[in-house]
Amino acid sequence: MTGIREELPLSSSGGDVLVVDDFADARALYTELLRDDGHQVRSASGGKEALRMVEEREPELVLLDVSMPGMDGYEVLERLQKLPAGGPSVFMLTAARREPTAIERGLGRGAEAYLTKPIEGRELLARVRGLIEKHRLRRALEAERRDHVAMLVHDLRQPLSSLGLVAEMLEEDGLDPAELRDAVGTMRAQLAEMARLVDGVLAASRLEAGLFTVDRKPTTVRALLEPTQKTLAPIAHRRRVDLRIEGALDAPLFADPPKLRQVLENLLANSLKFTPRGGKVRVKVEKKGSRLEIVVEDSGPGIPPPERTTLFERYRQGAQGRSRGGAGLGLAIAKGITEAHGGTVACEDSELGGAAFRVSLPG
Repeated sequence: MTGIREELPLSSSGGDVLVVDDFADARALYTELLRDDGHQVRSASGGKEALRMVEEREPELVLLDVSMPGMDGYEVLERLQKLPAGGPSVFMLTAARREPTAIERGLGRGAEAYLTKPIEGRELLARVRGLIEKHRLRRALEAERRDHVAMLVHDLRQPLSSLGLVAEMLEEDGLDPAELRDAVGTMRAQLAEMARLVDGVLAASRLEAGLFTVDRKPTTVRALLEPTQKTLAPIAHRRRVDLRIEGALDAPLFADPPKLRQVLENLLANSLKFTPRGGKVRVKVEKKGSRLEIVVEDSGPGIPPPERTTLFERYRQGAQGRSRGGAGLGLAIAKGITEAHGGTVACEDSELGGAAFRVSLPG
């Protein structure tokens, strides 16, 4: 078990590890190996002591022996699983001989990996590093999700507040027909925005769960874009944004209309959101060989090239310019739906000075 540290360079800072084993020699060996590899290590000789130490400070990973007197590894594992956010990662250590039943029992109760004693040092260190990195990624994703749920709630509050103001206005006497039409238009626009946000969360959940499917049928770009334009026109009017749709609108397309319409609504709503008052938003449809390209561009602040590589990831937003609010789902959903249609979506510079999103689909 020597000569390990040089061959397994740490890609990140060492982890916080708790070693739980009733054999003192085993605890000392694992502790020495892990500390030499850059980890912060504590040790416990039994289950009760381990749980007390976890309560004092939750580690990132628990190296847990199965067979211990008193409280065994399975009971410790069950209690760790009940901690907030699922507790630390747990690495189960089985007895000297292979025990399929013990392994199955541990993995079934939430252990993320196991090793059979005697343990080879290289494998132990490699597996510990992998589990710590996985634990950190999972916690980071959970934190991002919490933050973006809060953003989604904030985004829903705005149209709800607007609807409340419109309701108060409608309670007043003496509104003329034009004011009533404006009020109804505002209500429709705000309800459409709320529906778009909720649909976005549902689509993201289905994509993440691998349950997303498309039901393709013959349609045209015009059939997709005209309802979208009608939905977003009140927003463009209110912001005095010049919204235009042009090009090969009658080009045939074999697609799932509601889902592909969601892509276009997400891209257009994104452009309208970040285009300054009095700006421009254009949708251009072009037939290029066997492909059909729909370009949504605007005169907003644009997106720097370094940010474009992560722009379509879930819960990610641009750090500059186009970072005001939003749950960070719209572009990820657009990418997922487009790819389900056999297409691609990319961000590039716009001729209008802002950002352009190019959706390429089989014609």
